[in-house]
Amino acid sequence: MRHYGKDKPPNSSLQARTLRAMSTAPRYMVSSTELPPAERAVFLESSFFSRNGPGAELPSPADVRARSAVQNPGAQQTTYRIPPVRYEELGLIVKFGSAPRVTVDEGQCLWALRRALPDVLPVPEVYGWTHDGGQVFIFMELVRGVSLERRWESLSEVDREGVCRQLREMISGLRELRHAPGEFFIGTLGQQPPTDIIFDCPQNNPPGGPFHSVTEFHDWLSLLIRPGFEHHWPGKKPSEIPDPYRESLPDAAPVVLTHGDLHPSNIMVSTDSPCKVVAIIDWHQSGWYPDYWEFCKAVFTAEVNGEWMNRYIPLFLDDSGFADVWDVYAGALGY
Repeated sequence: MRHYGKDKPPNSSLQARTLRAMSTAPRYMVSSTELPPAERAVFLESSFFSRNGPGAELPSPADVRARSAVQNPGAQQTTYRIPPVRYEELGLIVKFGSAPRVTVDEGQCLWALRRALPDVLPVPEVYGWTHDGGQVFIFMELVRGVSLERRWESLSEVDREGVCRQLREMISGLRELRHAPGEFFIGTLGQQPPTDIIFDCPQNNPPGGPFHSVTEFHDWLSLLIRPGFEHHWPGKKPSEIPDPYRESLPDAAPVVLTHGDLHPSNIMVSTDSPCKVVAIIDWHQSGWYPDYWEFCKAVFTAEVNGEWMNRYIPLFLDDSGFADVWDVYAGALGY
């Protein structure tokens, strides 16, 4: 099990975080009923059509698959994730594949964020989405820049800290978003089950959620890790097997809109100096989660006790104090 300095006090207590979340005036309400339809959407008002002329059309699924075969030979036989297809001449990138790796939820999230936080949180513009042959196709802006992962080693300390300050401002803006009145749930913006990659496991079939309280979510998470432990508890059903970590999950945690994978590979930056964050990409795991989730997931995907984990993540995300217990559940699910 990883250790995250559990003896150190977190940057803010659960009570303080809850009060702050309650007192923050929401900048924007996100309603699942106002999202574009999941079946198919084409945004004719987007820059793709104004930039490429009145006769512009999004590539067909057949064209995307054909170009994918050229750009990424053999990738369509993968069971993991097909690399996105680039249309440099159109300023377009297409993410396609099957659930749970590619879902319309990512497109809906990008659509909502571009409208809610256009001057606060840079994300790719989404041009549309469709379904074909059991796969989802999301058409979006090809962001110009390089990943922070690629540029990190060449950055000065001033630029590194500057990037983290920018990220903190962006995440603070994201935290101002709230559920629309009458809606409260844990799941994707479209009220679908959570799509975090740790739930892509045999135990979560069919997928659980959405959940209408933090307690309900934690109870489900606790139940999810128990199958396979029956041989330690003869005669007991999974629901009867004790979970010694359940009481450590904070049922009073606020629920916030979460990216779910703030890894340097998903942070696009400029190539000049001072280094500027030009976009946060890859929102396929995003949704409404307890507020500790973002920090726990970020440190879990970082090199153990590396500088990104120990020094830089805390510059843009507050230590939730729950990373150790989160690690137990993620590990039990095979992640």
